[in-house]
Amino acid sequence: MTILSNARTLAAAAAFALASTAAAPATAQDDDPASWFPKANPLSGDEEAIAAGKPLFVNWCSQCHGRKANGNARFENQAADLTKYKRGYPQFVVTILNGQEGLIGLMPPLGGYLDEDQIAQIGAYLETLAVEGADWVAD
Repeated sequence: MTILSNARTLAAAAAFALASTAAAPATAQDDDPASWFPKANPLSGDEEAIAAGKPLFVNWCSQCHGRKANGNARFENQAADLTKYKRGYPQFVVTILNGQEGLIGLMPPLGGYLDEDQIAQIGAYLETLAVEGADWVAD
């Protein structure tokens, strides 16, 4: 079972538990979806993953984040500059899966469109564009 499948299963179980009057309290780790994913991208530095990640990024992300991932695209530098990403790989996965409200609107959730491997491939590609000081590994 993939991490994404585990996350969906856990999310469904959590929703059921919240709906139930006899639900047990969740732990702090359960409350943080980022804790469900590895601290570092398992495909980091993998040349095949990087090559696969570039067209995925162009197709799914570049319209807002720009072809250079620097946030300079159709929203005139209002989308996140992913070359300076500092939130760690787990938060990257959660943001792609669930979307995020940003400065000028909403990044749509892509969990129904991209699988765990594709997200890791996009991350692997973006790591090659990262500037000094970017942090793709969670503490």
